[in-house]
Amino acid sequence: MKPDQLCSRHGDMSEHNGVLELQDESEEEAAIPKDNSKATRNFFTKHLEHQLTDEEASLLQNEGLKFKHGIRASGFQQAMWLTTASDFPSEGKELSTLGVKQRLMKSWRACQNDLVWGDFQSACQCQFFSFCTSYRDVLFSDRPSFFHSGQKQDTEIMDAYLLHVLNHILRTRDLVTKNNEKRDTTNADEAPRDQGFTRPTVLILLPLRSIALRLVKRLLDLVPSVHKSSIEHKARFFDEFGAEDEDSEEDAAGNARSSKPADFSALFSGNNDDHFRIGIKFTRKSVKLYSDFYSSDLIIASPLGLITRIGEAEEEKEKDFDFLSSIEILVVDYADVILMQNWSHVTDIGEKLNQIPTQQHGTDFMRIRELFLNGYGRYYRQTVILSSHTDAGINAFFHRSCANYSGKIKLRCKYPGVLSKIVIQVRQVYERIECSSLTDVDETRFKFFTKQVFAILKESMQGGIMIFISSYFDFVRLRNFFKAENMSFCLLGEYTKQSDISRARAWFFHGKRRIMLYTERAHFYHRFKIRGIKELIFYSLPQNAQFYVEVTNMMEGSENHSSTILFSHFDKMKLERIVGTSRAKKMLKSQNKTFMFC
Repeated sequence: MKPDQLCSRHGDMSEHNGVLELQDESEEEAAIPKDNSKATRNFFTKHLEHQLTDEEASLLQNEGLKFKHGIRASGFQQAMWLTTASDFPSEGKELSTLGVKQRLMKSWRACQNDLVWGDFQSACQCQFFSFCTSYRDVLFSDRPSFFHSGQKQDTEIMDAYLLHVLNHILRTRDLVTKNNEKRDTTNADEAPRDQGFTRPTVLILLPLRSIALRLVKRLLDLVPSVHKSSIEHKARFFDEFGAEDEDSEEDAAGNARSSKPADFSALFSGNNDDHFRIGIKFTRKSVKLYSDFYSSDLIIASPLGLITRIGEAEEEKEKDFDFLSSIEILVVDYADVILMQNWSHVTDIGEKLNQIPTQQHGTDFMRIRELFLNGYGRYYRQTVILSSHTDAGINAFFHRSCANYSGKIKLRCKYPGVLSKIVIQVRQVYERIECSSLTDVDETRFKFFTKQVFAILKESMQGGIMIFISSYFDFVRLRNFFKAENMSFCLLGEYTKQSDISRARAWFFHGKRRIMLYTERAHFYHRFKIRGIKELIFYSLPQNAQFYVEVTNMMEGSENHSSTILFSHFDKMKLERIVGTSRAKKMLKSQNKTFMFC
Protein backbone atom coordinates (compact mmCIF):
# COMPACT_ATOMS: atom_id res chain seq x y z
CA MET A 1 0.00 0.00 0.00
CA LYS A 2 1.32 3.39 -0.94
CA PRO A 3 2.00 5.90 1.82
CA ASP A 4 0.10 8.60 -0.09
CA GLN A 5 -3.07 6.58 0.34
CA LEU A 6 -3.01 7.05 4.08
CA CYS A 7 -5.61 9.25 5.68
CA SER A 8 -6.31 10.54 9.17
CA ARG A 9 -9.54 10.71 11.08
CA HIS A 10 -8.99 12.41 14.37
CA GLY A 11 -10.86 15.67 14.20
CA ASP A 12 -9.03 18.94 13.70
CA MET A 13 -5.31 18.57 13.05
CA SER A 14 -2.45 20.69 11.86
CA GLU A 15 0.63 19.32 10.15
CA HIS A 16 4.11 20.61 10.86
CA ASN A 17 7.20 18.93 9.42
CA GLY A 18 5.26 15.74 8.77
CA VAL A 19 3.90 15.52 12.33
CA LEU A 20 0.16 15.84 12.86
CA GLU A 21 -0.75 17.79 15.99
CA LEU A 22 -4.00 16.56 17.50
CA GLN A 23 -6.05 19.60 18.47
CA ASP A 24 -8.94 17.77 20.10
CA GLU A 25 -7.27 14.53 21.18
CA SER A 26 -8.68 13.47 24.53
CA GLU A 27 -7.78 9.71 24.52
CA GLU A 28 -5.47 7.94 24.72
CA GLU A 29 34.38 -9.77 26.12
CA ALA A 30 37.53 -9.48 23.66
CA ALA A 31 38.28 -6.43 21.61
CA ILE A 32 35.02 -4.70 20.92
CA PRO A 33 34.63 -3.11 17.50
CA LYS A 34 34.45 0.65 17.78
CA ASP A 35 31.20 2.26 16.79
CA ASN A 36 31.61 5.88 15.81
CA SER A 37 27.92 6.51 15.23
CA LYS A 38 26.66 9.58 17.08
CA ALA A 39 23.30 7.86 17.27
CA THR A 40 24.78 5.38 19.75
CA ARG A 41 24.60 7.90 22.57
CA ASN A 42 21.30 9.26 21.37
CA PHE A 43 19.54 5.94 22.00
CA PHE A 44 21.02 3.22 24.23
CA THR A 45 23.27 5.36 26.40
CA LYS A 46 21.05 8.42 26.52
CA HIS A 47 18.03 6.41 27.60
CA LEU A 48 19.77 4.60 30.46
CA GLU A 49 21.85 7.56 31.66
CA HIS A 50 18.93 9.95 31.95
CA GLN A 51 18.59 11.16 35.54
CA LEU A 52 14.95 10.85 36.51
CA THR A 53 13.85 13.13 39.34
CA ASP A 54 11.39 12.18 42.05
CA GLU A 55 8.96 14.75 40.67
CA GLU A 56 9.14 13.24 37.18
CA ALA A 57 8.61 9.75 38.61
CA SER A 58 5.57 10.97 40.51
CA LEU A 59 4.06 12.39 37.33
CA LEU A 60 4.57 9.08 35.53
CA GLN A 61 2.57 7.31 38.24
CA ASN A 62 -0.46 9.50 37.58
CA GLU A 63 -1.17 7.97 34.16
CA GLY A 64 -2.08 11.40 32.87
CA LEU A 65 -0.05 11.45 29.66
CA LYS A 66 -2.05 12.44 26.58
CA PHE A 67 -1.43 11.35 23.01
CA LYS A 68 -0.70 14.77 21.58
CA HIS A 69 0.70 14.18 18.11
CA GLY A 70 0.12 11.83 15.21
CA ILE A 71 1.97 10.74 12.11
CA ARG A 72 0.82 8.70 9.14
CA ALA A 73 1.51 4.98 9.49
CA SER A 74 3.60 3.65 6.63
CA GLY A 75 2.14 0.55 5.01
CA PHE A 76 -1.45 1.19 6.10
CA GLN A 77 -4.27 2.77 4.11
CA GLN A 78 -6.10 4.39 7.00
CA ALA A 79 -4.00 4.42 10.15
CA MET A 80 -1.75 6.69 12.11
CA TRP A 81 0.73 6.47 14.95
CA LEU A 82 0.06 8.60 18.04
CA THR A 83 2.59 9.62 20.68
CA THR A 84 2.65 11.21 24.11
CA ALA A 85 6.02 12.80 23.32
CA SER A 86 6.52 16.17 21.67
CA ASP A 87 7.67 14.56 18.42
CA PHE A 88 8.44 11.28 16.70
CA PRO A 89 11.89 9.72 16.33
CA SER A 90 13.57 10.26 12.98
CA GLU A 91 13.19 7.41 10.50
CA GLY A 92 16.72 6.81 9.26
CA LYS A 93 16.95 4.33 6.41
CA GLU A 94 20.54 3.37 7.20
CA LEU A 95 21.33 1.27 10.26
CA SER A 96 24.61 3.14 10.68
CA THR A 97 22.61 6.23 11.67
CA LEU A 98 20.47 4.33 14.18
CA GLY A 99 23.12 3.17 16.63
CA VAL A 100 23.19 -0.47 15.49
CA LYS A 101 26.38 -2.41 16.20
CA GLN A 102 28.55 -2.86 13.13
CA ARG A 103 28.71 -6.64 13.41
CA LEU A 104 24.93 -6.74 13.69
CA MET A 105 24.57 -4.63 10.56
CA LYS A 106 26.59 -7.18 8.60
CA SER A 107 24.50 -10.13 9.75
CA TRP A 108 21.27 -8.18 9.14
CA ARG A 109 22.18 -7.36 5.56
CA ALA A 110 23.35 -10.92 4.95
CA CYS A 111 20.02 -12.53 5.86
CA GLN A 112 17.62 -9.92 4.49
CA ASN A 113 16.11 -10.10 1.01
CA ASP A 114 14.83 -7.21 -1.08
CA LEU A 115 16.18 -4.28 0.93
CA VAL A 116 14.25 -1.64 -1.00
CA TRP A 117 14.00 0.98 1.76
CA GLY A 118 17.61 1.63 2.65
CA ASP A 119 18.57 -1.15 5.07
CA PHE A 120 14.93 -2.18 5.41
CA GLN A 121 12.45 -4.24 3.44
CA SER A 122 9.69 -1.66 3.64
CA ALA A 123 8.81 1.77 4.96
CA CYS A 124 6.64 0.06 7.60
CA GLN A 125 9.59 -1.97 8.91
CA CYS A 126 11.80 1.12 8.94
CA GLN A 127 9.23 3.19 10.81
CA PHE A 128 8.55 0.49 13.39
CA PHE A 129 12.27 -0.06 14.03
CA SER A 130 12.77 3.67 14.58
CA PHE A 131 10.08 3.51 17.28
CA CYS A 132 11.75 0.50 18.92
CA THR A 133 15.22 2.03 18.93
CA SER A 134 13.84 5.23 20.48
CA TYR A 135 13.16 3.15 23.65
CA ARG A 136 9.58 4.37 23.88
CA ASP A 137 6.70 2.05 24.75
CA VAL A 138 4.98 0.85 21.57
CA LEU A 139 1.53 -0.64 21.02
CA PHE A 140 1.32 -2.12 17.51
CA SER A 141 -2.36 -3.04 17.47
CA ASP A 142 -2.79 -4.01 13.82
CA ARG A 143 0.28 -6.20 13.53
CA PRO A 144 0.38 -8.37 10.37
CA SER A 145 0.69 -11.98 11.58
CA PHE A 146 1.79 -15.09 9.71
CA PHE A 147 -1.61 -16.74 10.21
CA HIS A 148 -3.49 -13.73 8.78
CA SER A 149 -1.17 -11.83 6.44
CA GLY A 150 1.46 -14.41 5.48
CA GLN A 151 5.07 -15.02 6.43
CA LYS A 152 6.72 -12.02 4.75
CA GLN A 153 4.93 -9.20 6.57
CA ASP A 154 5.04 -11.09 9.84
CA THR A 155 8.80 -11.69 9.56
CA GLU A 156 9.45 -8.03 8.72
CA ILE A 157 7.92 -6.92 12.02
CA MET A 158 9.56 -9.70 14.05
CA ASP A 159 12.95 -8.93 12.48
CA ALA A 160 12.65 -5.27 13.43
CA TYR A 161 12.16 -5.84 17.15
CA LEU A 162 14.66 -8.73 17.22
CA LEU A 163 17.30 -6.44 15.73
CA HIS A 164 16.55 -3.92 18.47
CA VAL A 165 16.68 -6.63 21.16
CA LEU A 166 19.98 -8.03 19.88
CA ASN A 167 21.48 -4.57 19.61
CA HIS A 168 20.47 -3.81 23.21
CA ILE A 169 21.92 -7.09 24.51
CA LEU A 170 25.20 -6.72 22.62
CA ARG A 171 25.62 -3.10 23.70
CA THR A 172 24.98 -4.10 27.30
CA ARG A 173 27.50 -6.95 27.20
CA ASP A 174 30.09 -4.89 25.30
CA LEU A 175 29.80 -2.06 27.80
CA VAL A 176 30.33 -4.40 30.76
CA THR A 177 33.26 -6.13 29.06
CA LYS A 178 34.86 -2.84 28.10
CA ASN A 179 34.54 -1.51 31.64
CA ASN A 180 35.96 -4.76 33.04
CA GLU A 181 39.03 -4.37 30.86
CA LYS A 182 39.38 -0.72 31.78
CA ARG A 183 39.28 -1.52 35.50
CA ASP A 184 41.84 -4.30 35.05
CA THR A 185 44.30 -2.00 33.28
CA THR A 186 43.79 1.28 35.16
CA ASN A 187 42.83 0.10 38.68
CA ALA A 188 40.21 2.83 38.82
CA ASP A 189 38.75 3.41 42.28
CA GLU A 190 35.28 4.40 41.11
CA ALA A 191 33.25 1.52 39.67
CA PRO A 192 31.21 2.21 36.52
CA ARG A 193 27.44 2.04 36.91
CA ASP A 194 26.72 -0.32 34.03
CA GLN A 195 24.56 -3.18 35.34
CA GLY A 196 21.26 -4.13 36.90
CA PHE A 197 20.57 -6.29 39.93
CA THR A 198 20.64 -9.40 37.73
CA ARG A 199 21.85 -10.16 34.21
CA PRO A 200 18.62 -10.66 32.17
CA THR A 201 17.67 -7.42 30.42
CA VAL A 202 15.10 -8.62 27.86
CA LEU A 203 11.90 -10.64 28.32
CA ILE A 204 9.81 -11.84 25.36
CA LEU A 205 6.36 -13.32 26.00
CA LEU A 206 4.86 -15.57 23.31
CA PRO A 207 1.73 -17.77 23.34
CA LEU A 208 2.92 -21.07 21.80
CA ARG A 209 6.07 -23.18 21.47
CA SER A 210 5.67 -23.17 17.68
CA ILE A 211 5.89 -19.37 17.67
CA ALA A 212 8.87 -19.44 20.03
CA LEU A 213 10.53 -21.82 17.57
CA ARG A 214 9.98 -19.36 14.71
CA LEU A 215 11.36 -16.51 16.78
CA VAL A 216 14.49 -18.30 18.01
CA LYS A 217 15.27 -19.58 14.51
CA ARG A 218 15.06 -16.01 13.25
CA LEU A 219 17.09 -14.75 16.20
CA LEU A 220 19.88 -17.21 15.36
CA ASP A 221 19.78 -16.05 11.74
CA LEU A 222 20.28 -12.44 12.83
CA VAL A 223 23.07 -12.88 15.39
CA PRO A 224 26.56 -11.84 14.21
CA SER A 225 28.54 -14.56 12.44
CA VAL A 226 31.01 -14.86 15.32
CA HIS A 227 28.20 -16.17 17.55
CA LYS A 228 26.93 -18.69 15.01
CA SER A 229 30.04 -20.84 15.30
CA SER A 230 28.81 -22.27 18.60
CA ILE A 231 25.12 -22.59 19.46
CA GLU A 232 24.74 -24.83 22.48
CA HIS A 233 21.75 -27.17 22.94
CA LYS A 234 20.35 -26.31 19.52
CA ALA A 235 19.28 -29.90 18.83
CA ARG A 236 17.50 -30.12 22.18
CA PHE A 237 15.65 -26.89 21.47
CA PHE A 238 14.43 -28.00 18.06
CA ASP A 239 13.35 -31.31 19.53
CA GLU A 240 11.36 -29.75 22.39
CA PHE A 241 9.86 -26.85 20.44
CA GLY A 242 9.34 -28.58 17.09
CA ALA A 243 6.16 -30.13 15.72
CA GLU A 244 4.29 -32.46 18.03
CA ASP A 245 4.51 -36.16 17.25
CA GLU A 246 0.98 -37.12 18.15
CA ASP A 247 -2.09 -35.94 16.32
CA SER A 248 -4.64 -34.03 18.30
CA GLU A 249 -7.86 -35.67 19.35
CA GLU A 250 -9.67 -33.70 16.71
CA ASP A 251 -7.41 -34.96 13.94
CA ALA A 252 -7.70 -38.50 15.30
CA ALA A 253 -11.45 -38.21 15.04
CA GLY A 254 -11.08 -37.60 11.32
CA ASN A 255 -11.50 -33.82 11.10
CA ALA A 256 -8.57 -32.78 8.91
CA ARG A 257 -7.00 -29.39 9.50
CA SER A 258 -7.30 -28.71 5.78
CA SER A 259 -11.04 -28.23 6.30
CA LYS A 260 -10.40 -25.44 8.78
CA PRO A 261 -9.87 -21.76 7.89
CA ALA A 262 -6.37 -20.95 6.63
CA ASP A 263 -5.46 -18.82 9.66
CA PHE A 264 -6.38 -21.68 12.02
CA SER A 265 -4.25 -24.17 10.11
CA ALA A 266 -1.30 -21.76 10.04
CA LEU A 267 -1.48 -20.96 13.75
CA PHE A 268 -2.00 -24.48 15.07
CA SER A 269 0.11 -26.46 12.61
CA GLY A 270 3.07 -26.80 15.00
CA ASN A 271 3.71 -27.44 18.68
CA ASN A 272 0.75 -25.85 20.48
CA ASP A 273 2.06 -26.24 24.03
CA ASP A 274 1.51 -22.99 25.93
CA HIS A 275 3.72 -23.83 28.93
CA PHE A 276 7.41 -23.07 28.35
CA ARG A 277 10.30 -20.84 29.37
CA ILE A 278 13.91 -20.71 28.24
CA GLY A 279 16.95 -18.56 28.98
CA ILE A 280 19.46 -17.52 26.29
CA LYS A 281 22.98 -16.31 27.01
CA PHE A 282 25.28 -14.47 24.61
CA THR A 283 29.03 -14.80 25.09
CA ARG A 284 31.88 -13.46 22.96
CA LYS A 285 31.66 -16.27 20.43
CA SER A 286 28.61 -18.36 21.24
CA VAL A 287 24.93 -18.52 22.01
CA LYS A 288 23.82 -20.75 24.89
CA LEU A 289 20.23 -21.99 24.85
CA TYR A 290 18.71 -23.25 28.11
CA SER A 291 21.07 -21.13 30.19
CA ASP A 292 20.15 -20.56 33.82
CA PHE A 293 17.94 -17.50 34.11
CA TYR A 294 20.46 -15.67 36.30
CA SER A 295 23.20 -16.06 33.69
CA SER A 296 20.90 -15.31 30.74
CA ASP A 297 20.63 -12.10 28.74
CA LEU A 298 17.26 -12.97 27.21
CA ILE A 299 14.30 -14.91 28.60
CA ILE A 300 11.63 -16.24 26.24
CA ALA A 301 8.50 -17.65 27.86
CA SER A 302 4.79 -18.14 27.59
CA PRO A 303 2.75 -16.18 30.15
CA LEU A 304 1.61 -19.48 31.67
CA GLY A 305 5.14 -20.87 31.82
CA LEU A 306 6.53 -17.80 33.53
CA ILE A 307 3.64 -17.26 35.94
CA THR A 308 4.05 -20.91 37.01
CA ARG A 309 7.70 -20.21 37.83
CA ILE A 310 6.70 -17.11 39.78
CA GLY A 311 4.08 -19.12 41.67
CA GLU A 312 6.66 -21.74 42.61
CA ALA A 313 8.95 -19.01 43.96
CA GLU A 314 6.16 -17.55 46.07
CA GLU A 315 5.45 -20.96 47.61
CA GLU A 316 9.01 -22.24 48.08
CA LYS A 317 11.53 -20.18 50.06
CA GLU A 318 14.55 -21.54 48.20
CA LYS A 319 13.21 -20.16 44.89
CA ASP A 320 12.71 -16.58 43.73
CA PHE A 321 11.99 -14.57 40.61
CA ASP A 322 14.65 -11.90 41.07
CA PHE A 323 15.74 -12.56 37.48
CA LEU A 324 12.92 -10.19 36.50
CA SER A 325 14.31 -7.32 38.59
CA SER A 326 16.35 -5.64 35.84
CA ILE A 327 14.32 -6.19 32.67
CA GLU A 328 14.91 -3.21 30.38
CA ILE A 329 12.89 -4.39 27.36
CA LEU A 330 9.63 -6.34 27.51
CA VAL A 331 8.13 -7.64 24.25
CA VAL A 332 4.65 -9.18 24.18
CA ASP A 333 4.01 -10.56 20.70
CA TYR A 334 0.83 -12.14 19.31
CA ALA A 335 -1.09 -10.60 22.18
CA ASP A 336 -4.35 -11.42 20.38
CA VAL A 337 -3.56 -15.13 20.81
CA ILE A 338 -2.61 -14.59 24.46
CA LEU A 339 -6.01 -12.93 24.94
CA MET A 340 -7.59 -16.26 24.06
CA GLN A 341 -5.41 -17.97 26.69
CA ASN A 342 -5.33 -15.84 29.83
CA TRP A 343 -4.36 -12.18 29.61
CA SER A 344 -4.34 -11.83 33.40
CA HIS A 345 -1.04 -13.76 33.42
CA VAL A 346 0.54 -10.89 31.48
CA THR A 347 -0.74 -8.28 33.91
CA ASP A 348 0.47 -10.37 36.86
CA ILE A 349 3.92 -10.71 35.27
CA GLY A 350 4.00 -6.97 34.66
CA GLU A 351 3.53 -6.37 38.37
CA LYS A 352 6.52 -8.60 39.18
CA LEU A 353 8.93 -6.82 36.84
CA ASN A 354 11.57 -4.40 38.15
CA GLN A 355 11.05 -5.17 41.83
CA ILE A 356 13.92 -4.89 44.32
CA PRO A 357 15.42 -8.42 44.54
CA THR A 358 15.27 -10.51 47.69
CA GLN A 359 18.87 -11.77 47.36
CA GLN A 360 22.18 -10.41 46.10
CA HIS A 361 22.88 -13.13 43.48
CA GLY A 362 26.58 -12.28 43.39
CA THR A 363 25.99 -8.77 42.13
CA ASP A 364 28.60 -6.04 42.61
CA PHE A 365 26.41 -3.34 44.13
CA MET A 366 28.98 -0.70 43.28
CA ARG A 367 28.22 -1.29 39.58
CA ILE A 368 24.42 -1.24 39.75
CA ARG A 369 22.83 1.66 37.91
CA GLU A 370 21.27 4.21 40.23
CA LEU A 371 17.96 3.93 38.41
CA PHE A 372 17.59 0.39 39.79
CA LEU A 373 18.83 1.31 43.27
CA ASN A 374 16.25 4.11 43.37
CA GLY A 375 13.47 1.69 42.45
CA TYR A 376 12.91 3.43 39.11
CA GLY A 377 13.46 0.41 36.87
CA ARG A 378 9.86 0.38 35.61
CA TYR A 379 10.19 3.98 34.42
CA TYR A 380 13.11 3.01 32.18
CA ARG A 381 11.65 -0.28 30.94
CA GLN A 382 10.53 -0.27 27.33
CA THR A 383 7.43 -2.34 26.57
CA VAL A 384 6.54 -3.35 23.01
CA ILE A 385 3.13 -5.00 22.53
CA LEU A 386 2.13 -6.46 19.17
CA SER A 387 -1.33 -7.75 18.33
CA SER A 388 -3.61 -8.13 15.31
CA HIS A 389 -6.18 -6.18 17.30
CA THR A 390 -6.45 -4.56 20.69
CA ASP A 391 -8.96 -4.73 23.49
CA ALA A 392 -9.67 -3.18 26.87
CA GLY A 393 -7.23 -5.52 28.67
CA ILE A 394 -4.32 -4.72 26.36
CA ASN A 395 -5.09 -1.01 26.51
CA ALA A 396 -5.28 -1.06 30.30
CA PHE A 397 -1.93 -2.82 30.56
CA PHE A 398 -0.32 -0.42 28.10
CA HIS A 399 -1.60 2.68 29.87
CA ARG A 400 -1.34 1.58 33.51
CA SER A 401 1.55 -0.88 33.70
CA CYS A 402 3.84 0.81 31.18
CA ALA A 403 5.33 4.01 32.60
CA ASN A 404 8.36 4.62 30.41
CA TYR A 405 9.70 8.15 30.92
CA SER A 406 10.53 8.33 27.18
CA GLY A 407 6.83 8.22 26.32
CA LYS A 408 4.42 6.03 24.41
CA ILE A 409 3.58 5.37 20.77
CA LYS A 410 0.46 3.52 19.64
CA LEU A 411 -1.24 2.71 16.35
CA ARG A 412 -4.79 3.78 15.65
CA CYS A 413 -6.60 2.33 12.66
CA LYS A 414 -9.80 3.07 10.81
CA TYR A 415 -11.55 -0.23 10.12
CA PRO A 416 -13.81 -0.93 7.12
CA GLY A 417 -15.71 -3.65 8.98
CA VAL A 418 -16.49 -7.21 7.93
CA LEU A 419 -20.22 -7.09 7.16
CA SER A 420 -19.50 -7.45 3.45
CA LYS A 421 -18.04 -10.92 4.16
CA ILE A 422 -21.42 -12.27 5.28
CA VAL A 423 -22.38 -14.52 2.35
CA ILE A 424 -25.99 -15.20 3.38
CA GLN A 425 -29.01 -12.95 3.47
CA VAL A 426 -29.58 -12.47 7.18
CA ARG A 427 -31.20 -9.73 9.22
CA GLN A 428 -28.69 -8.54 11.81
CA VAL A 429 -30.29 -6.48 14.59
CA TYR A 430 -27.93 -4.61 16.91
CA GLU A 431 -29.31 -3.64 20.32
CA ARG A 432 -27.40 -1.01 22.30
CA ILE A 433 -27.33 -1.51 26.05
CA GLU A 434 -27.11 1.69 28.07
CA CYS A 435 -24.56 1.55 30.86
CA SER A 436 -22.60 4.40 32.43
CA SER A 437 -19.99 2.37 34.33
CA LEU A 438 -17.58 -0.32 33.19
CA THR A 439 -17.98 -2.10 36.52
CA ASP A 440 -21.73 -2.43 35.91
CA VAL A 441 -21.68 -3.48 32.27
CA ASP A 442 -21.80 -7.26 32.91
CA GLU A 443 -24.77 -6.94 35.25
CA THR A 444 -26.55 -4.53 32.90
CA ARG A 445 -26.04 -6.87 29.94
CA PHE A 446 -27.39 -9.82 31.92
CA LYS A 447 -30.49 -7.90 33.01
CA PHE A 448 -31.13 -6.72 29.45
CA PHE A 449 -30.82 -10.26 28.14
CA THR A 450 -33.09 -11.84 30.76
CA LYS A 451 -35.80 -9.17 30.45
CA GLN A 452 -35.72 -8.27 26.76
CA VAL A 453 -34.30 -11.27 24.90
CA PHE A 454 -34.93 -14.31 27.07
CA ALA A 455 -38.58 -13.43 27.58
CA ILE A 456 -39.13 -13.83 23.83
CA LEU A 457 -37.09 -17.04 23.67
CA LYS A 458 -39.10 -18.60 26.47
CA GLU A 459 -42.41 -17.88 24.78
CA SER A 460 -41.22 -19.19 21.42
CA MET A 461 -41.21 -22.91 20.64
CA GLN A 462 -38.50 -22.50 17.99
CA GLY A 463 -35.26 -24.42 18.29
CA GLY A 464 -31.92 -23.93 16.58
CA ILE A 465 -30.97 -20.94 18.75
CA MET A 466 -27.25 -20.40 19.24
CA ILE A 467 -26.01 -17.91 21.84
CA PHE A 468 -22.42 -16.80 21.24
CA ILE A 469 -20.56 -15.62 24.35
CA SER A 470 -17.08 -14.10 24.43
CA SER A 471 -16.54 -14.36 28.20
CA TYR A 472 -16.31 -17.65 30.08
CA PHE A 473 -17.75 -15.99 33.18
CA ASP A 474 -20.84 -14.93 31.20
CA PHE A 475 -21.02 -18.46 29.80
CA VAL A 476 -21.18 -19.93 33.31
CA ARG A 477 -23.72 -17.32 34.37
CA LEU A 478 -26.06 -18.08 31.48
CA ARG A 479 -25.63 -21.82 32.00
CA ASN A 480 -26.74 -21.50 35.62
CA PHE A 481 -29.62 -19.23 34.63
CA PHE A 482 -30.89 -21.64 31.97
CA LYS A 483 -30.67 -24.52 34.44
CA ALA A 484 -32.76 -22.57 36.93
CA GLU A 485 -35.32 -21.85 34.20
CA ASN A 486 -35.42 -25.53 33.11
CA MET A 487 -34.56 -24.60 29.53
CA SER A 488 -33.69 -27.12 26.83
CA PHE A 489 -30.07 -26.31 26.05
CA CYS A 490 -26.60 -27.76 25.46
CA LEU A 491 -23.09 -26.45 26.02
CA LEU A 492 -20.05 -26.04 23.81
CA GLY A 493 -17.28 -24.29 25.73
CA GLU A 494 -13.49 -24.41 25.82
CA TYR A 495 -13.54 -26.95 28.67
CA THR A 496 -16.21 -29.24 27.21
CA LYS A 497 -15.05 -32.86 26.81
CA GLN A 498 -14.75 -34.31 23.31
CA SER A 499 -17.52 -36.86 23.95
CA ASP A 500 -19.82 -34.11 25.23
CA ILE A 501 -19.00 -31.93 22.22
CA SER A 502 -20.13 -34.59 19.74
CA ARG A 503 -23.28 -35.25 21.75
CA ALA A 504 -24.13 -31.54 22.03
CA ARG A 505 -23.69 -30.93 18.30
CA ALA A 506 -25.92 -33.90 17.46
CA TRP A 507 -28.61 -32.86 19.96
CA PHE A 508 -28.65 -29.33 18.61
CA PHE A 509 -28.77 -30.35 14.94
CA HIS A 510 -31.60 -32.85 15.46
CA GLY A 511 -33.60 -30.45 17.64
CA LYS A 512 -33.28 -32.41 20.87
CA ARG A 513 -31.91 -29.25 22.50
CA ARG A 514 -33.42 -25.88 21.57
CA ILE A 515 -30.47 -23.70 22.58
CA MET A 516 -26.69 -24.00 22.36
CA LEU A 517 -24.30 -21.86 24.40
CA TYR A 518 -21.08 -21.41 22.40
CA THR A 519 -17.96 -19.56 23.61
CA GLU A 520 -15.46 -17.57 21.58
CA ARG A 521 -12.53 -19.53 22.99
CA ALA A 522 -14.16 -22.81 21.92
CA HIS A 523 -14.41 -21.40 18.42
CA PHE A 524 -10.82 -20.11 18.55
CA TYR A 525 -9.39 -23.50 19.51
CA HIS A 526 -11.61 -25.71 17.32
CA ARG A 527 -13.46 -23.68 14.63
CA PHE A 528 -16.44 -25.99 14.81
CA LYS A 529 -18.94 -25.98 11.97
CA ILE A 530 -22.25 -26.04 13.83
CA ARG A 531 -25.27 -27.17 11.83
CA GLY A 532 -28.90 -26.40 12.54
CA ILE A 533 -28.64 -22.72 13.52
CA LYS A 534 -31.87 -20.84 12.80
CA GLU A 535 -31.43 -17.90 15.12
CA LEU A 536 -28.17 -16.43 16.35
CA ILE A 537 -27.70 -14.26 19.41
CA PHE A 538 -24.40 -12.54 20.12
CA TYR A 539 -24.67 -12.08 23.87
CA SER A 540 -21.33 -10.27 23.56
CA LEU A 541 -19.22 -9.31 20.57
CA PRO A 542 -16.22 -11.47 19.66
CA GLN A 543 -12.69 -10.10 20.01
CA ASN A 544 -11.88 -11.38 16.54
CA ALA A 545 -14.13 -9.84 13.90
CA GLN A 546 -13.53 -12.80 11.60
CA PHE A 547 -15.31 -15.01 14.14
CA TYR A 548 -18.42 -12.87 13.69
CA VAL A 549 -18.30 -13.67 9.99
CA GLU A 550 -17.64 -17.39 10.46
CA VAL A 551 -20.37 -17.92 13.05
CA THR A 552 -22.95 -15.89 11.12
CA ASN A 553 -22.19 -17.78 7.91
CA MET A 554 -22.90 -21.05 9.75
CA MET A 555 -26.60 -20.29 9.23
CA GLU A 556 -26.20 -20.95 5.51
CA GLY A 557 -28.80 -23.45 4.40
CA SER A 558 -31.31 -22.50 7.07
CA GLU A 559 -34.48 -20.54 6.31
CA ASN A 560 -35.70 -17.28 7.82
CA HIS A 561 -32.50 -16.79 9.76
CA SER A 562 -31.87 -13.74 11.90
CA SER A 563 -29.35 -12.58 14.45
CA THR A 564 -29.47 -10.30 17.47
CA ILE A 565 -26.31 -8.58 18.64
CA LEU A 566 -25.96 -6.90 22.04
CA PHE A 567 -23.39 -4.14 22.51
CA SER A 568 -22.59 -1.20 24.76
CA HIS A 569 -20.38 1.89 24.64
CA PHE A 570 -17.64 -0.19 26.25
CA ASP A 571 -17.57 -2.46 23.17
CA LYS A 572 -16.34 0.32 20.89
CA MET A 573 -13.16 -1.45 19.76
CA LYS A 574 -14.94 -4.73 19.03
CA LEU A 575 -17.84 -2.98 17.32
CA GLU A 576 -15.75 -0.92 14.91
CA ARG A 577 -13.86 -3.99 13.74
CA ILE A 578 -17.18 -5.62 12.82
CA VAL A 579 -19.36 -2.82 11.42
CA GLY A 580 -16.58 -0.37 10.55
CA THR A 581 -15.26 2.69 12.37
CA SER A 582 -17.66 5.19 10.77
CA ARG A 583 -20.76 3.09 11.44
CA ALA A 584 -19.64 2.33 14.99
CA LYS A 585 -19.35 6.02 15.83
CA LYS A 586 -22.90 6.65 14.62
CA MET A 587 -24.30 3.63 16.45
CA LEU A 588 -22.72 4.74 19.73
CA LYS A 589 -23.86 8.36 19.44
CA SER A 590 -27.29 7.92 17.89
CA GLN A 591 -30.49 8.59 19.79
CA ASN A 592 -31.74 5.28 18.43
CA LYS A 593 -30.73 2.14 20.27
CA THR A 594 -31.61 -0.41 17.59
CA PHE A 595 -29.80 -0.80 14.26
CA MET A 596 -30.38 -3.29 11.47
CA PHE A 597 -28.18 -4.59 8.66
CA CYS A 598 -29.33 -7.01 5.98
